[in-house]
Amino acid sequence: MGKKKTKTSSNSASTTASSAAERMVTTPTNPQWVTDSVQGLSGRMSQLGQIDPYSLVAPLTGLEQQAAQGAANLGRYGFAYDEAADWIRGVAAQDAPSVQAASLLDGIEAYYNPYRTQVVDAATADFDADAGRTRATQALSLAGQGAFGGSGAALTRSLTEGELARARNAQVSNLLAGMFNTSADLASQDADRRQQASTQNAQLAAQSAALRLQAANSLAGLAGSRAASDRDDVAAQAALGVQARGVDQAYRLAPYTALNSQADIMAKLPLELFRGTTTEGTSSSSSNTNASSTGTSTETPSFLDSLVQIANIGGAVTGIKNSW
Repeated sequence: MGKKKTKTSSNSASTTASSAAERMVTTPTNPQWVTDSVQGLSGRMSQLGQIDPYSLVAPLTGLEQQAAQGAANLGRYGFAYDEAADWIRGVAAQDAPSVQAASLLDGIEAYYNPYRTQVVDAATADFDADAGRTRATQALSLAGQGAFGGSGAALTRSLTEGELARARNAQVSNLLAGMFNTSADLASQDADRRQQASTQNAQLAAQSAALRLQAANSLAGLAGSRAASDRDDVAAQAALGVQARGVDQAYRLAPYTALNSQADIMAKLPLELFRGTTTEGTSSSSSNTNASSTGTSTETPSFLDSLVQIANIGGAVTGIKNSW
């Protein structure tokens, strides 16, 4: 069971010595669909092997080229950092702002009354005129008393001259003191304004330094933000470009991928279960009078064919039992 035999015979006359010889050859056999599938895969492999391998490499996409150009320009905001650094160095090199103390004695002469001499001379002239009238009045009074030549008159005149001199000096001193006080007040007001201006200038200098530092930080921050934005753009373009090139690469390699999948599926098939064998042999025997030659061919079915035959026999036996 499970084997097919074919027997052929032929007779021929010969005068050889008695001998016996036998040779058997076993050849595996495959179903036609297996042979056709393998031959088809082999043909497609040969066709794909003639393709230029460099044509299968996907080139850079436009986005990748754009990303490369953008990457080459990433350092274009370096000037902003340099400028910000110069501003910071300039602020650091400046002296700390300070307030200059101002004194009313600095240049107080500039506040003197330019007409001081004329004022003093006019005031003393008036005083001297009054003193002359006082002397004349006193002389008339003494003359009326008949005391021109006595010691009392001399003493009186001396006392009068002393009082007149003191009065004159007091008036001049008061005038000079008043002019000095006025000059000192003006100088004090101007010194206070100078000190206020110095204080305000120091505050403005500190504010200016703070503003320059703030501007430097803002400039560096803006440059950093623009640089980071450019880097993000380059990264996004590169990533999308890689994805697009991957699609192109998959498209170019699709024939190889499909053929590889088919070959993998074919390799995983249990082809040995579909394989049968064919055995062919010859045997001959001869005597002194004649010789006989016999050829035998035996075909062994595949494992799956045997399973089909067994299933058929089992079905037949079941049918017989059911008929009983």
